[in-house]
Amino acid sequence: MSPSLDWRRRRVPLSIVVLAVVAALALYDTQVNDGYTVGTWLMSPLDWLFVLANVVLLFYGVLPILADRERAATLWQRFREKPEAIAGAAWLAAVYLLGTVGLALVPAPKLDFLHGNQPPIWGSIPTDQLPHNCAGPVADGMCHGSWQYPLGTDINGYAMEILLLQGLHVTLYVAVIALALIVPLALIVGTVAGYHGGLIDNASMRAVEVQDAVPPLVMYLLLIWITGESLLVIILLFGFLGWGGAARVVRSEARRLRETEFVQAAKVLGGDDRHVLRKHVLPAVSVVAIPTATQQAPVLLLTEAGLAFLGLEAFDLQSLGNVIARGLGGEVPMTTKWWVSVFPAAALAATVVSFKLVGDALVEALDPRLG
Repeated sequence: MSPSLDWRRRRVPLSIVVLAVVAALALYDTQVNDGYTVGTWLMSPLDWLFVLANVVLLFYGVLPILADRERAATLWQRFREKPEAIAGAAWLAAVYLLGTVGLALVPAPKLDFLHGNQPPIWGSIPTDQLPHNCAGPVADGMCHGSWQYPLGTDINGYAMEILLLQGLHVTLYVAVIALALIVPLALIVGTVAGYHGGLIDNASMRAVEVQDAVPPLVMYLLLIWITGESLLVIILLFGFLGWGGAARVVRSEARRLRETEFVQAAKVLGGDDRHVLRKHVLPAVSVVAIPTATQQAPVLLLTEAGLAFLGLEAFDLQSLGNVIARGLGGEVPMTTKWWVSVFPAAALAATVVSFKLVGDALVEALDPRLG
């Protein structure tokens, strides 16, 4: 048996075991142990949901691609031809490390109103625009930056480097957990609809059309009125309203596969629909689900940042959108305290562009319709 076929046979039971172990640890942690502290990071239910999301994407997104040596080689070749895709992947890897390990290693941010709006080490601000004291040297009526706050501070005195880590942490959670919801839903609906066709196909696609017609902003406003502002509400809304496009791509691939020789041969040899779907169709279509879903990540991240910018997120959530809004508000002009908005905006732009570049490269390398 080839390694690829052997992996396809063992993936589902192995993933179920891993998910069950993580779920059991999460249940024990949240219900019995009140959270494990990792550095300054207290494990919350949302953190455990992030861990589960990583397991789902690993087993149903990453490993299926790596198990198929031919597709993996094609993917690597395509990335080698696109330096911008490699740069995007490197930035996303840095975001992952900074938003998890990096945030766990730094101290928790502290309010320091006396040192609000401190400039970065290479910058300066008129002393009359400071709310209180200057942490660096003062010359000619200007407060210059200091190594105490290398990237400056916001109006509340929070160090910008810690705010950026927290903002990337929120961005990472939105992308990973939402994609972990989108990929399985798209796989299940798209595979069943494309393989069976007929009434099931029509009903599934009508459901997708209804989903696409639901205004996410209106749904979010309704949900926060019922449950209150919460990052979890945003993520779940993105996940449950964002799988339609990926489901259409999976459906198209499933319709193509049901006419292929190996699927027809499996039917002739006595395989029922459940067996054919589980053993042949689902493993094959899974490699097109995550590239398509990855292309949706920029829209999700910009929408989350927009909601935060408009004040529709929890005020104490240090997302990039919240920090950008803080830099644009207040009595001090944005051009004077530019670093408060520019740094998080640059991090958000780099993350959005990287997802776009990586998503496009994945689709070109893995989508059979483009081969």
